[in-house]
Amino acid sequence: MSLTVSLTGELAAQCSPLISRLDNAGFASALASGDATLWGPEAVPEASIRLGWVQPLSRWEPLAREVVALREELAGQGITRVVLCGMGGSSLGPEVMAAHAGVEIDIVDSTHPDSLVPLLVDTLAHTTIVVSSKSGGTLETDSARRAFEAALATQGLEPRDHLVVVTDPDSPLHHQAIEAGYRVFLGDPTIGGRFSALSPFGLVPAGLAGVDILAFLESGEAARLECLSEGSGNPALILGSAIAVDNPVVDKLLLSTWESAPGLGDWIEQLVAESTGKGGLGILPVVGCGLSDIPDGLTIGDAGSGASVEVSGDLAGAMMLWECATAVACHLLGVNPFDQPNVESAKVAARGLLEAPDPTPREEMLAEGMSVWSNQPGLAEVTTAMDAASFVTDALGEKSYLALCIFGPQSPKSPWWGVRDALEAATGRPVTLGFGPRFLHSTGQLHKGGPAEGVFLQVIEKPEHTLAIPGRDFDFGQLLLAQAHGDADVLAQSSQPVVSITVDASAKERLVRALKS
Repeated sequence: MSLTVSLTGELAAQCSPLISRLDNAGFASALASGDATLWGPEAVPEASIRLGWVQPLSRWEPLAREVVALREELAGQGITRVVLCGMGGSSLGPEVMAAHAGVEIDIVDSTHPDSLVPLLVDTLAHTTIVVSSKSGGTLETDSARRAFEAALATQGLEPRDHLVVVTDPDSPLHHQAIEAGYRVFLGDPTIGGRFSALSPFGLVPAGLAGVDILAFLESGEAARLECLSEGSGNPALILGSAIAVDNPVVDKLLLSTWESAPGLGDWIEQLVAESTGKGGLGILPVVGCGLSDIPDGLTIGDAGSGASVEVSGDLAGAMMLWECATAVACHLLGVNPFDQPNVESAKVAARGLLEAPDPTPREEMLAEGMSVWSNQPGLAEVTTAMDAASFVTDALGEKSYLALCIFGPQSPKSPWWGVRDALEAATGRPVTLGFGPRFLHSTGQLHKGGPAEGVFLQVIEKPEHTLAIPGRDFDFGQLLLAQAHGDADVLAQSSQPVVSITVDASAKERLVRALKS
């Protein structure tokens, strides 16, 4: 399916000179050739080693055939279920690919014990566990690997018969996998994580789950050629110009739900937010947004949706389109699309809390069974769940967005989806919903490095289970708490309003009711 990007009249008029300028400057050809200077001199060192994703996708066809053969081999042994342990681009790409194809894959990108325990106690005899990490040192993924290895041993199963590793060459995980005798698929270190969907990090888990990855590569290659071609009709130039043309006047992308590609918005959210959100600049994607008339928002949807920007194409084409368009947008904004300095700052804060010999507890207020912390004055007046809800919404300004940051199990049945919709309707401002630590590798970069327009409601759900991390002196519950507190600390340093609420099951129900009312 050919890619198309259609703009409304006023937006088309605004973008036309930008598109012409980009085309006349040969931007598409420069991107295709791997020109690292496109995002300014400061970005060159990073960009020069992060443009492998623009190369022809045919190079992955031998790997795709190997994955298909492995899937058939495993199926012959009765191993048909796939669990993917990964974070950020290593999980979001395969997740949307599997959902689009209608095949099952269990994603492990949480450190909440209540998310992990059901997967670990279930029989793993028919399961392939894919451990996916570019750096090979991602703390969440390493912890999940350790837990699954222990669970396999407990069930009398040989880990090397069930674990498949995807990582970059010579990473710590690569060496661990070779030593353990695991099957290993190697990525390209010149492809960053959020640009890795059409590489082994997307292809291996999706292919093992049953996605037709050879067809996916063929479609992606057609889109690559289209997005790297010269001419003012280049869809990547059009889309990239549209999402950056008025920044920072318009800096929120209101993404409708793609019926044909469930989860695509979550993948776009990570790609755009983490690539653009730095230096006080950035574009915030708001997935499933019900608003359409806020002055700082641009609506984007399927063809025929009536959005300001309408996009059509198959999933592989859409992924390539958004990768190229994001590169275009970052060029126009003057930001480096390939680094993520504030993601690292949150990781450092979490590790500091884990490694502190005797960390000082933060001062929290008790309110109707909840424990509440904030960097804002007036916390002493919060004594009920209704008070807490008002305390959050009162902090919103004309340009604000509200970020729901939930450190609890993610589920389609989670009440937090309804909370998001209710808050959006009540406030008239965009509301994002992220489950931690998943969102720390996505919108977490823009939260801290982008425009200081956020109001952050962090909810920490007390785990019902305790789960050890083999070989570590902290467990999953402690890791989750350190990640939540560390993120709140770093957010607070940006002077944006942060409210962190810790709840058990009954307090969660009260808070949900208060936020919906």
